[in-house]
Amino acid sequence: MTRAKPVNPLVRFVKRTLRRAIANAAPGAESGVHIDPLTTPVDQLPPKLGTALHATPEMRTFRRVLQLDDRDVRESVLDDLATYYDISPEEARRRALHWEEESLKEWTAVDGSSSDEARVTFYRTQQSWSFDLLWWAYLQAEGYADPASVLAYRWLQQYSPGRRHLDFGSGVGVTSQLFIEGGWTSTLADLSSTLLDFAQFRLQRRGQKADFIDLAESGLPAGEFDAITAIDTLGHVPDLYATAVQLHAALARGGHLIANIDIREESAATVWHLHDDDLRAEYDLRRAGFVPVASLGYGLTAYRKAADGQARTLLRNTRDWLVLVSPPRRAARAITRPVLRILARRMGR
Repeated sequence: MTRAKPVNPLVRFVKRTLRRAIANAAPGAESGVHIDPLTTPVDQLPPKLGTALHATPEMRTFRRVLQLDDRDVRESVLDDLATYYDISPEEARRRALHWEEESLKEWTAVDGSSSDEARVTFYRTQQSWSFDLLWWAYLQAEGYADPASVLAYRWLQQYSPGRRHLDFGSGVGVTSQLFIEGGWTSTLADLSSTLLDFAQFRLQRRGQKADFIDLAESGLPAGEFDAITAIDTLGHVPDLYATAVQLHAALARGGHLIANIDIREESAATVWHLHDDDLRAEYDLRRAGFVPVASLGYGLTAYRKAADGQARTLLRNTRDWLVLVSPPRRAARAITRPVLRILARRMGR
């Protein structure tokens, strides 16, 4: 038997760096219509993601917390939506698949001016994201969507100094459900009152207890949490640095933040995605006092709360400025980004 030729570590590093650069150079656009694994023809389904992760105990727990009684995940998800909104399961399925079209209608009905006031009103009145986020959880359970909550949970189970969890931008509550099932206390915080109400309904149906914070009415308590997850959330906040400062203050000493920043190119369907510069977003997190310690995949990064002295903080901030947002770095990005975009298109991204 021929022994496989070992991969040169330098080659592996270059390939990994190039893949990351290509991903950052080609931010996503609109999400479009969701797939339905049960009715979409097999030859039209995308390949499943995270095959190894799909068989882990944590993923089995994730699927279990989505379920109601002995019903499967799909039936449970549709029942949550149909019961809460007093519609049929088939109507719930239709609204889940076409959530983005519904979101654009809701956005236009609010104002459509892209002002902060209009955006807050949209967040607090829309219903379409309930359908989107819960169907996305179903797709994660089936292996057709990024298993972000499970990745965050697996990492924090090993590295968190405690078991007090905050889900910032908690959506329909599935991330908190996973942590609660694992023996953590969990607090759900969101600006969207409609999502908080729906999440509370879902957790009560399953007998899970949690705390809830409406961010329009109160801020985050200081030093209260050992771990914070902010999954697909920070891309929606207008002042990322100010938000990062609040998250840093909410963490206890030695705590961790796991977050991603959903960078999107501007379009009519991404009006609620507020950031299109991954380097500036990363810099805002770091200068707020977060030090990256691990890349978890699917865009998720684990950050440690820094508690350094003044001199070390200044040194770290200077380094981050040079690496991420200094004029030479911006010039290099301007030169390389078009090339990386071409590579991304050719790789079928």
